[in-house]
Amino acid sequence: MPLLVSVAAAPLSAHIAADLEKVYADSPEFVSAAAAVQVLADAITDGDTLYVGVFNGHYIASVLVRGETDTRYLRYLCVHHATRGRGVADRLVEEVRRLELERKTRWLEADFDLTQEGIPEMLLAMGFIPHGQQGQYRCLIDI
Repeated sequence: MPLLVSVAAAPLSAHIAADLEKVYADSPEFVSAAAAVQVLADAITDGDTLYVGVFNGHYIASVLVRGETDTRYLRYLCVHHATRGRGVADRLVEEVRRLELERKTRWLEADFDLTQEGIPEMLLAMGFIPHGQQGQYRCLIDI
């Protein structure tokens, strides 16, 4: 699946916001898809980086990256339910790693809900390793 990854600029366009509402429609991290989009829009306005994955003109995945040092933090990784299980998250994170390496980031860290099916296996496959407390994972970028 050819996934194009880019950085979403603030303010979010209506097209991106509408597609991201579909992406986050079943995300357990938010009370609603609209709330998710508002959190993401506020975060990029505050200087965080929102990476989005596009397929056939539709935004089907995204992840927020924040932090100013050589360690940056992934939040809210989500893939549209219709495209899960096809390597979209893998491709998105792979490209995020490449883009973050260009900005001299050394580590990506994240807290994940390990009760969601397949999350630990997906993280290990993407190069993340357990780090710190339960649910915290870390990935060295320049491997």
